[in-house]
Amino acid sequence: MAAGTDAVRADAPAVVSPRRVLDRADLLARVDALAARLLAAGVAPGDRVVCSVEPGWEQVVALLGVLRAGGVHLPVPPGLGQVARWQRVTRSEAAVVLTQSWLGERLSWPDSATVIAVDEVEPGPTPATVDRAPEAAACLVPGEDGRDHVAVSHRAIVTTLTELNARFRVGPEDRVLALSSPESGFALYETVGALLAGATVVFGDDLDARDPAAWTALLRRERITVWHSPPTLLGMLVDHLEASGDRLPAELRLALVGGERFPADLVRRLRGVADPAPVVAALGAATVPGLWTTCAEIDEIPTEWRSVPIGRPLPNHRVFVLSETMTQCPVWVTGRLHFGGVAAEPCSDSDTESESGARVPHPETGEPLTPTGRFGRVLPDGVVEVVGDEAAQVTVHGRALNMQDTEVALAGHEAVRDAVVVPVTEGESVAHVRLAPGAQVDGPALLDFLRRKVSPYLLPTRVEVVTGFPLTSDGRVDRAALASAASPSTVDDQSAASTAPADDELIQQVTRIACGVLGVSDIEPNMNLLDVGATSIELVRLATLVEEELGITVDVEELLRFPSIAVLVSRQLGESETIPSAAPDTVSATGSGTESDTPPVPATPTAAAAPQEESTSASMPLLVGILERQAFKDAAHGIRHEYDDTEGVEITGSAPERLVNRRTHRGFDSRPVEFAAISELLSAMRQTRHGGEPKRWYPSAGSAYPVQAYLVVEPGRVRELPSGSYYHHPARNCLVPVVPGARVDASAHAEINRRSLRESAFSLYLVARMDAITPLYGNLAADFAMFEAGAMTQLLMEVATELGLGLCPVGAMETAPLRDVLRLGESDRFLHVLLGGYPGDRR
Repeated sequence: MAAGTDAVRADAPAVVSPRRVLDRADLLARVDALAARLLAAGVAPGDRVVCSVEPGWEQVVALLGVLRAGGVHLPVPPGLGQVARWQRVTRSEAAVVLTQSWLGERLSWPDSATVIAVDEVEPGPTPATVDRAPEAAACLVPGEDGRDHVAVSHRAIVTTLTELNARFRVGPEDRVLALSSPESGFALYETVGALLAGATVVFGDDLDARDPAAWTALLRRERITVWHSPPTLLGMLVDHLEASGDRLPAELRLALVGGERFPADLVRRLRGVADPAPVVAALGAATVPGLWTTCAEIDEIPTEWRSVPIGRPLPNHRVFVLSETMTQCPVWVTGRLHFGGVAAEPCSDSDTESESGARVPHPETGEPLTPTGRFGRVLPDGVVEVVGDEAAQVTVHGRALNMQDTEVALAGHEAVRDAVVVPVTEGESVAHVRLAPGAQVDGPALLDFLRRKVSPYLLPTRVEVVTGFPLTSDGRVDRAALASAASPSTVDDQSAASTAPADDELIQQVTRIACGVLGVSDIEPNMNLLDVGATSIELVRLATLVEEELGITVDVEELLRFPSIAVLVSRQLGESETIPSAAPDTVSATGSGTESDTPPVPATPTAAAAPQEESTSASMPLLVGILERQAFKDAAHGIRHEYDDTEGVEITGSAPERLVNRRTHRGFDSRPVEFAAISELLSAMRQTRHGGEPKRWYPSAGSAYPVQAYLVVEPGRVRELPSGSYYHHPARNCLVPVVPGARVDASAHAEINRRSLRESAFSLYLVARMDAITPLYGNLAADFAMFEAGAMTQLLMEVATELGLGLCPVGAMETAPLRDVLRLGESDRFLHVLLGGYPGDRR
């Protein structure tokens, strides 16, 4: 497999390690010498050869020597106990064990195996070439369970690694840092892949294997150009650089990252400590750890990315997203990932199922597929996104729930750097979080934060703050170790994990109704209905049909907050076990305005007025069923019906056209908005002078006018106006740039509103400067500011209609991002936001 390096100079460095530096000629001579020893020891084509070595030049010689002799490379960690190591040798029927001299002095092996210390094999005569078929097994890599091994063929290794090298122009001028353990499938790229390209493989000291400060020094000293690791190790490097104020060496041009969930924010942070920024590519594998099968070069990072997708299949590889019935899932629909192509083709000499890997036939073509424990979906551009993993699932009464959404939500907290959720017992999970430097927050506070972010069914039992995560030998988060270390605790009444009894018949009935409303063939119970195109109107219609046909009560507020069938039936399934309601400080999750079908919910302290004295209505029960809510609204309790039949004075006149035409728009056209329309809209809030006194089109308590208006423009969506945030100066009637290019991430809004935000051309934020009114009105200031915002909203919606614009009022959102986007002060309080653009077809 080193034949591809023939064009590289023989004296070019091939392997650099603390113990020895090998040039190309020396490396090949040692590989040939080891192959000769293996042949002399009786290794025949297809025989398994155990390699139990520590990282270094010996692992490269061992791997290539086995392949040169026609054997199959079987890595066994030297750190395993004697019983486990001996069992690996016995099960594989390996007659030879390759190791290092110092390990041979400490470790014992079965008498049936010949033990060879790689570092003691000196160059000698070149052995005869042993030809192997391309489809023959070259090496065994651990399966996803970490125990059974999967055979990887010569063809799969060569075609995959050659393609990666060609795609990113890896060549003799490159130097690849080897971070993966010898027994990991990830090490194939750092050794075979680098050598196929003629690049140099660089090893660090064993003691520095998990020391990011040592990595930084090594990157700079050895002029490393290619980084290759799981996201966790890259995150450790970025953490160190941010904390130390150091920068990434300029020579590092490429970062290949994969093997676990890749947070999108990590790419941004990496670019923040690099100048110039390296090319970043996300990789995916059929088995983890294993040979890479997908790739995506990361350019822009859309705000809606929860994590970086694994990309599209490499040549000679295929990826399928299949449902439980083995049918192809449509775009955006989640299913189990299956890999085909060379990664799944059975090796010609694999004679056991464990070594071949569990394979299933494709339902249509019959080609072999490798099923995985991961769940994903295909995005409209053909890129594959991983959205869940069996290792991050919790089972509640026989139903599996994906906790990756919880991890993403926790990581969105400003104090959290990383989050991992692991199942502990049935119906119980524990979240572990690592905080950002200097951040201070405890587990209960993070659990309260989660209640505003995820469905009650995805709430962990508790949140534990940790200083770090245990890692696997190849640098991934060791979820099994976290799960075993977490002591199960009794689920209290604040946890939602035990509140979802399974009722397959009811779920099937609701699924049938939902499929009819949304026009799809099948929906998974925990699938986000927004992903299959549901709108707020369709969700309300769905809730209505479910109540009418099945006679159950639907919690509409919860459905609009977390749109899924599981949440839709939650109230019915949880009658015997209380379904936890949203936390007291939960923000509203609906687009407000007069068309809203949900009641107002107390907002977060940053998004609501100051607390007032408890009113009589505050103690009234909250209506959650769609039919009882509609009946309540139809009753028009806001009208004094005792006067319905009392004689009164008739008022003549017709409704003005602006009243008839006013409506809320939730969908927007893709056309850029003309700047003239924006100017006319904002001019409605200008301040003029009349009789020497300042005058505006709307009232304000004491003429204090504490409510400010900010415009945030999406890139390319308003003609002649660059993207970013602007302050509308009412006295000057002009837009003052605040943060050029700034945007509000869609994650700050409830899911039901995120599509409207992504389609909108601009958004108007109404923010009260409380210092401008509190000295005048004290505890009433917040109420008066909200009244003013209501008057401004009505005015803006009327003017927008006349200008042909559409607006969508949104009553509440996560307000923390606004601090930076709008450069708000301590006394500034978010009141309302209107999303805008040219109206689209969707309402």
